[in-house]
Amino acid sequence: MGKDITGTVDALCEDDDAEVFVLRAEVESRVAAGEFDWVGGLAVELAARVSAGEDGKGHCGTVAHWALHALAAHPEPGSLRALVRVMESPHHGGVDQAASPSFLAAVVAGSHRIETISDAVFGRVSEAAFAHEFAACLLHESVLVQGEVDGHPALRAFADTLVAEGHPLAVLPLSLLPEEHGLRRPPEAADDWTWMVPPVWREPADTHELRITPSTRRRAAALDPTETGTPATADAMGAAVEHWLARSNGAVAAQEFWLPDPVAREDFPAVFELLPLAPWPADGDRAKLYPSDADLSLRILLTAAVRAPAYGRGRHGAYGRLAAWRSLGGLAGSPADAPVAEVAELVRRTSWFRIGTSSPWFHDVAWDLAVAALRPGGREIAVLAATDTD
Repeated sequence: MGKDITGTVDALCEDDDAEVFVLRAEVESRVAAGEFDWVGGLAVELAARVSAGEDGKGHCGTVAHWALHALAAHPEPGSLRALVRVMESPHHGGVDQAASPSFLAAVVAGSHRIETISDAVFGRVSEAAFAHEFAACLLHESVLVQGEVDGHPALRAFADTLVAEGHPLAVLPLSLLPEEHGLRRPPEAADDWTWMVPPVWREPADTHELRITPSTRRRAAALDPTETGTPATADAMGAAVEHWLARSNGAVAAQEFWLPDPVAREDFPAVFELLPLAPWPADGDRAKLYPSDADLSLRILLTAAVRAPAYGRGRHGAYGRLAAWRSLGGLAGSPADAPVAEVAELVRRTSWFRIGTSSPWFHDVAWDLAVAALRPGGREIAVLAATDTD
């Protein structure tokens, strides 16, 4: 098998693009036939070439990605065990260039039963850095797919390991919180069901827009909002879309305001009209405000974090969930180091709103969001807007 694979990879490096697609078809055929060791061996050889800088045409990285994805997506235990062996190879640098651990974890969580995952991955977690990070991501991807994993001892034990080593994902709960109930697939859901919001929010019908009445405008007239944001709080609020800035052409506006008197939720639209918001200049059209809640706000932020921006990778489910809760906490006014359970309690007491994204500030391509929070007590407001373009 080794000679066969070496010859195949040699030909791939030398031939034109047509060979790439021929080999992709062979990978898919062999996975379907249960030849997982051959596909895994091919992936290791391809990763070795990538790591050694011998992939001038990029063919090895492309086929390695397809091979890893095929193993991750195939539902049989043998396929998953072969994938783990690839991750334990010395060429993890090439594997990472072909497919990140977070990406592979997302594919595996959506393709394999939790019992298979527990046995093949968490029965003996490798000390190899790539495999270890894959397991950390897979643990929390499984929470998003299964709803909870606390009843599986091997996964629970690995979660304790993450806590002991201070892994970033260790702060996430091993079950979905009440604010995450919208992530659960309904029993009667169609095959194409997803918890994610559309790439660009369509403006709801005007009947859903929150209107300003003469009485609410009168009550808000005497208020003088003061902008109080700091770079640290802006970073926290924008955590879910940080990759839009770091890897793409994104723009983010994260603003906080203080009010001298508390405001009731029903008066918020009139107060919102007074805010000096960067995406909606005073001489332009004012932003439209719509009702929201913690569940929808979480799904908006999680969708933004999970999906790729115009350029670069998305965060996928595990790190996406972490980033979404950091953004929610920043918007709700939680301390940056507060446990997620405490953040969730504050989020429950916060009034949430969605903002229409009709403004020249937004690129209106496929990456736009805007949310507002009236914090508990009614005297603090946070607004996050983000956009990206290719």
